[in-house]
Amino acid sequence: MKKFLIIAVSAIALSGCVAHNNQGAGTVAGGLVGGVVGNQFGSGSGKTLATALGAVIGAMSGSNIGQHMDQPHNTGSGTVVYRNVGPCGNIRNDGVRSSCQRGLADRKREAQRRAEQRAYQCSRYGRCQ
Repeated sequence: MKKFLIIAVSAIALSGCVAHNNQGAGTVAGGLVGGVVGNQFGSGSGKTLATALGAVIGAMSGSNIGQHMDQPHNTGSGTVVYRNVGPCGNIRNDGVRSSCQRGLADRKREAQRRAEQRAYQCSRYGRCQ
């Protein structure tokens, strides 16, 4: 019980050092819960090992869960952030924006093909334009 109190007090004291986000809070909470669960198993040095292992596994799991919670979610509020800038960036309809982007990509591929063909003609036949 004494070890558990030391671990709990240390974790609470160190939680102030963790960035204020869900990932940090998840790491601390997961470590505490994992330590408590791990402390229920084994005896002697095995109990200490189980507690430490439980704390590590719990911290890793809590960190992953917190990281997932930190990611932005679509709330359906109608606010959409477009990361795409360029000729198609101002189009709000996803399908139309996708068509615009495909058209741009097709034009770029065609220009690349023509440039390669000119370079080939120049090097092979000396017909440089």
